[in-house]
Amino acid sequence: MALGLTIIYGVIHVFNFGHGIVAVLGAYFTWFFLTRMGIGMIPSILVSCVIMFFFGLLFYKVTIRILMKKPNWEFSSIIFLLGFGIFLENIILQAFGPRVKSIPLFFEGAIEVGIIYMNWHEISLILLVIAIVVALQLFLKKSWIGQAMRAVAQQMDGARVVGIDIDRTFSLAFALAIAVTGFSGILLGTRYFMTPHIGWDWMVKGFVITVFGGLGSAPGAILGAFILGITEAIVTLYIGSLWVWPIWFGMFIVILLLRPQGLLGGRTI
Repeated sequence: MALGLTIIYGVIHVFNFGHGIVAVLGAYFTWFFLTRMGIGMIPSILVSCVIMFFFGLLFYKVTIRILMKKPNWEFSSIIFLLGFGIFLENIILQAFGPRVKSIPLFFEGAIEVGIIYMNWHEISLILLVIAIVVALQLFLKKSWIGQAMRAVAQQMDGARVVGIDIDRTFSLAFALAIAVTGFSGILLGTRYFMTPHIGWDWMVKGFVITVFGGLGSAPGAILGAFILGITEAIVTLYIGSLWVWPIWFGMFIVILLLRPQGLLGGRTI
């Protein structure tokens, strides 16, 4: 989810405070196709990600592109996306109801080696996330569209001079970020119980990770997620889950004081 935030901010310079609700929407789509349509786990995930991609593409064209033509569009877009997140939350509530839902585990069973105990589902999540992150990095660095996104993120005027279609790049970057965020919601939906309101908790974590690692930096988002994730696990194990947020925000404040741009801030996607 932090990568989705990073792509949107890095390319379009818009911070989506409704991002967590987008993740919830991806999770609910998968739950619906899996439990109500009965089309299987992998097809449900693929269909949900495709829907999220085209949802992001359409949403950019009918809203963000129009806002970008207005004065003070950076601030206006933040307020608009926050309001849209609240609107989308209520749409999910009306469509799927308030009852808690969850997505089934990918695999059952567990493995134990010495003091290390992990279930197969957690292992599959780790491997899947690594594969997706690597694939996304290869896409951004090797494909023409990915290179265009990075060029726009580095220098928009220079990208325009060499013939890159800025509006098309913006729309594809936004759609890609929404699809990645929807997929993150699917993974989170297998680990946590889902409600229409859980997206704000996910959003806060994504925000802290993104700023901690460096706004607009994909490697920073990955590094920030790794550091804060390990911190959360250790704190939960030895102190208790109630201490996770105080310690997270303590680290967050220290980083902002010492390095306001984040760990790898200044680097582009």
